[in-house]
Amino acid sequence: MADILFELGCEELPPKALYGLAEALFTGVTKQLQAEGFEYAADSRWFASPRRLAFQLNDITEQLADKQTEKRGPAVAAAFDEAGHAKPAAMGFARSVGVEVSELTRIATDKGEYLAYTVLEKGPSIKTVLPAMIAQSIKQLPIPKPMRWGSNDYSFIRPVHWMVLLKDSEVIPLELFGLTTTNQSLGHRFHHNEFITIAHARDYVSALQDAHIMVDQVAREALIKQQVQTAAERVNGVAQISQSLLSEVSSIVEKPVAMLGEFNEDFLAVPKEALISSMEKHQKYFSVESKNGELMPYFVALANIDSKNPAAVKKGFEKVITPRLADARFFWEKDQARPLADNIPLLEKMVFEKTLGTLADKCQRVKKLLHWMQPQLGYQLADADRAADLLKTDLMSDMVDEFPDLQGLMGGYYATAQGESDEVAQAIRDQYLPKFVGDDLPATALGQAVAIADKVDTLCGIFAVGKKPSGSKDPFALRRATLSIINILKDKKITIGYQDLLQQAFAGLGFVVDSEIKIDVDNFFLDRLKNQYQSTGISHDVVAAVSAMNPVDLVDFDARVKATVAFKAQPFAKSLIEANKRSTNIINKSNKDLPVDIYTNQVNPALFEVSAENELFQSLNAVNNGIKDLIDGHQYEQAYESISALASPLDHYFEEVMVNADDEQIKINRLTQLTQVAALTGCVADLSELVKS
Repeated sequence: MADILFELGCEELPPKALYGLAEALFTGVTKQLQAEGFEYAADSRWFASPRRLAFQLNDITEQLADKQTEKRGPAVAAAFDEAGHAKPAAMGFARSVGVEVSELTRIATDKGEYLAYTVLEKGPSIKTVLPAMIAQSIKQLPIPKPMRWGSNDYSFIRPVHWMVLLKDSEVIPLELFGLTTTNQSLGHRFHHNEFITIAHARDYVSALQDAHIMVDQVAREALIKQQVQTAAERVNGVAQISQSLLSEVSSIVEKPVAMLGEFNEDFLAVPKEALISSMEKHQKYFSVESKNGELMPYFVALANIDSKNPAAVKKGFEKVITPRLADARFFWEKDQARPLADNIPLLEKMVFEKTLGTLADKCQRVKKLLHWMQPQLGYQLADADRAADLLKTDLMSDMVDEFPDLQGLMGGYYATAQGESDEVAQAIRDQYLPKFVGDDLPATALGQAVAIADKVDTLCGIFAVGKKPSGSKDPFALRRATLSIINILKDKKITIGYQDLLQQAFAGLGFVVDSEIKIDVDNFFLDRLKNQYQSTGISHDVVAAVSAMNPVDLVDFDARVKATVAFKAQPFAKSLIEANKRSTNIINKSNKDLPVDIYTNQVNPALFEVSAENELFQSLNAVNNGIKDLIDGHQYEQAYESISALASPLDHYFEEVMVNADDEQIKINRLTQLTQVAALTGCVADLSELVKS
């Protein structure tokens, strides 16, 4: 076994691409190694810092075992003449395997006898195969715009200055980018700007640490997080640390040193989201909030040096953030001076999608959907109309032009500042919620309706014009929009049927939509719903069983799913699932046209021949008496408890009763009874879809 280290040293790499490149390099190499049969330890991993991509392969197989390969030559009939002398075909095959004709063997096949020779192939060593694998993996890295440097023909995302490739302490030769691998890596640009020797592949992290480089991105992120939190605590604050910003900052610094800075309190008059966006997006600073969630006039920035004059570094950080915050304040004050309503005519000039029209057209479609949903959610139509008219007007503001991630949010702030009602302002603010998994949902009924209407109009409209998601491409974020609709409907207990919602959105587009497209959207919606449940650990068969019932709305769907999950865990579930499947199969194979009504007794007890029929008859009647009220009241767990009384009678029934009796009347009577069994056991979910635990 051996340890491998590879490091590619460059100019500073793009922060947002850094982790992806390092992982892709490691994955590309390991896939090739696995295909060859090399094995390595589970703790093998990749590393990434601003100036290097690297990986370690621990306890890797040094050399694969030799293997014997039988090579087949020409047919014996074609290899020798009548006197038994070798023909050119035999001699040529012998030369190809490096032996005399006399050393060849013969094998019998279904097509006759052939010449053959068993060749011993020496197993490849990691030293011989790894360089080519690394070169191939680098060639396949996802680099959209490679650059050239100097007068060279080669290119990469940034100029490459050194490479390290070690097997334990031995350098493995590899030539790329006009460089040859060594055991020399470069230290920190300012604290140790000279090459250091990596004595052994396992020494990589510690050797670079001595040269002021923290190359382990996992440990680096943890250190940054701890430093930022500690800095914020100095002013009794709480640092706001998102994973995306943490990873980006970690991709900028190799020697993280957190610095607490401050800015003028006057800037706090600007909505905090604008200030935070300015700090995070432009300067990569962490904002600081008080314990009660109010923004404080502080930030935490990361230096890439341990300065002898930290006050000067702090002053530099503060100097560059001040004009950024001043811009945000300027946009805020300027935008407030222009009423949102003045931007309404401008929406007619902004194209949403060429076939679907302008943003003004979209707002009118949203308004129609809000009118349709109003009886269910109960908001004021006047507020709905006003919210729809102003919905996209903040897109014309300077603030949103500078910070697109604030759209909707700033519209809500401007609406409040300009005297719009709280309902209208909140609906505008919440129109894009939820933006990600775990995000807040719209707080008000009107906000929920606006968020649903805006997203469902986009979903149906984009499908209708032939621009549905394809593979990983989803430019209109329709998958996320659909999940957002699902979450709002389900979690806010809105009992609007999703199919009705889709149909209403299609109707509002103003042109005829092909039925196949409508079916496509319905399936797309249902797939997102199924995926969401499965991502939370709910098995696919439960979702399929509930889907088969075509629940009216997602609140009902969710209640049935939860009840069915609980049902599967019960000891009586197996009997009921088996009984439902068996009943359904028997009925489907029957050619009789049976009456089906789960609430009406159509079974004739006079035709019973065995006690098990009567036992089941009595149990069915007892369950029938209350099941309808439970189903109508969405009390599905209680409904399962009720039908659990059928488990034992059904076991007895199928042990003692031959359904397909010779007597036609008895057979029909038994099939009718099984029809009731199938309907009752499948009143919450289609149990025939369930997999028995």
